[in-house]
Amino acid sequence: MQFVDKDLKSIQEARILTESARDAQFLLKDYDQQTIDRMLKKLITEVKESLPELVAFEVAATGKGNEKDKLSLWQIFLDQFAESLHEPVLGVLEDTGELKQIGVPLGVIAAILPGENILLNAFFATISALKGGNTIILIPQARTEAVVAKLYDVFQQSNAGFPKSSFCFMENTAIEGISVLTEQAAVALVVNIGHSSYFDCSKPTIYGAVGSTPVFIERTADIDHAVDEIITSRGFDNGLLPAAEQFVIAESVIASEVKEKMIRAGAHFMSSDEEKQLLSKLFLDNEVNPTVIGKDAKTLAKISGFPVAEGTRVLVSEQPYIFEENPFTNALPCPVMTYYLESDWIHACDKCIQLLKEKRNGHTLAIHSKNSAIIREFGLKKPIGRMLVNTGAGFAGIGLDSTLPVSMILGGMTTGRGYVAKNITAKDFTYVREIGYSTTKEIGLAGEKVEPITIDQQALLEKILRKIIE
Repeated sequence: MQFVDKDLKSIQEARILTESARDAQFLLKDYDQQTIDRMLKKLITEVKESLPELVAFEVAATGKGNEKDKLSLWQIFLDQFAESLHEPVLGVLEDTGELKQIGVPLGVIAAILPGENILLNAFFATISALKGGNTIILIPQARTEAVVAKLYDVFQQSNAGFPKSSFCFMENTAIEGISVLTEQAAVALVVNIGHSSYFDCSKPTIYGAVGSTPVFIERTADIDHAVDEIITSRGFDNGLLPAAEQFVIAESVIASEVKEKMIRAGAHFMSSDEEKQLLSKLFLDNEVNPTVIGKDAKTLAKISGFPVAEGTRVLVSEQPYIFEENPFTNALPCPVMTYYLESDWIHACDKCIQLLKEKRNGHTLAIHSKNSAIIREFGLKKPIGRMLVNTGAGFAGIGLDSTLPVSMILGGMTTGRGYVAKNITAKDFTYVREIGYSTTKEIGLAGEKVEPITIDQQALLEKILRKIIE
C-alpha cells in the first residue's frame, strides 16, 4: 500500500509542478536577457559560497565519487561556465539596422537527473534553462531527492528575483509520476540525463549521459602525455565524468611501452582470476551493481578480494577481441578500463566502431596522434557526437580547457537516443525566430514585380501652389 501511495503522490505532484512551472514561465518569458543574467549571477554566487557543504552532502548521501575531485571539478567548471553565459540567447540576437534573429524560450523543461554528479547536473540544467527564459522541473532518481533539495534550498536563499516555481523539483519520484509529468501539455522539452531505461515519451527529448569512450593511441603519439591524460581522466572522481575513457586501443608496435607506462601511472592490469573476482561484485542481475558505482580502484579491488599497489587509480582488463557477452563492454561508471591491441590504425578504426556500436552507449571518441591524416580519417568515419584529440576525454568532453562548449549534458543522438548529438548549452533551450525581408522594393498584388514609384517633389509643390492661387 505504501508503494501505491508514493505512486499516487508522484502523479499528483507532477500535475501541480507542471501547472506552477507553466504559470511562472508566463511571467518569465517577458524578462529581458540583461535582467535574467543579473539574477543568474546571484544564483551562481550563492552556489559558489555553499560549495564545500553541497559537495560533502552529495558524497555522504550517495557514497559515489571523490569529495576532493568533485570540489575541484565544481570550481573549474563554474569559472569556465560563467564565461560561456555571456552570450545572449534570448531576445534580439542579430540587429544590423534590420531585425534578423530573435531568441525565444521553449517553455517548461523537464530534466530527468542521473544518479551520479547529481548536484552539478541539476545546477547546469537549471542555469541553462533559466538563461533562455524557461522554467525547469528537476526529476531526481528515487532516493536522491534530498540531494537535489539541498541545491534547491541554496537557490531559494539567494532571493535572485525569479518568479516563484521558475525552478522546482519532484520530491516523490516514481516512474508513474515521471510519465504523467513529461506528457503534460505545458512541458515543451524533456532532458534525459542518464535515465537510459526511460524513453517512453512523446515529447522532443535531449539525451545525454555517461558514455563508453574508446581512446586510440597511435604510434606517432606522445605516449607519456597520452597515458597521463587517460589515467587521470578515468581515475578522476572515481570514473564518473560523462566522457571519461573506458576502452584503450593501442597499436601493437607501441603496445608494450603503453602498457608499461600505464602501470607506472597507476593502472593495475588484472589476471584472469582477478577479473572473475571483480565481475562477481561488478554486476547484479546483469546490471551494474549500484553499490560499486563511483568507488575508487583500491576499494573495488578490496571488495573483490585481491590486492593492488598503493597508488592504483584504475583497474584494467586486457582483452584480445570484442564479443557480445563480454561484460566489460557495458558502460561502467567506475575506474575500470579494457585494453585492446591492434596491428595498425585501420584495424584500430574498425575496433573503435565496434565498441561504439556494440551496446550503443558511446557518444564520444578520443585519439592521441600526431598524424593529421589519421586524425581526419577518424573524425570522418566514427559514429559519435564529439571527438577529442590529444587530451583527456573526461575533461575536454565537457568543454573544460577545450574548444567544445562547456556542458554537463553530452548529446547522445549517436547512441540512438534523443535528437541532438552535440554538447548542450542554453541556446538549445530556445528557438530562433528568423525575420525575413523582401529583396525587391515593391511587390504587386498578384505577386508580379513592379517598378518602385518615384515622386517629383518640385513638380508636386508647384501643382499645390497653383491650386492655392486659383
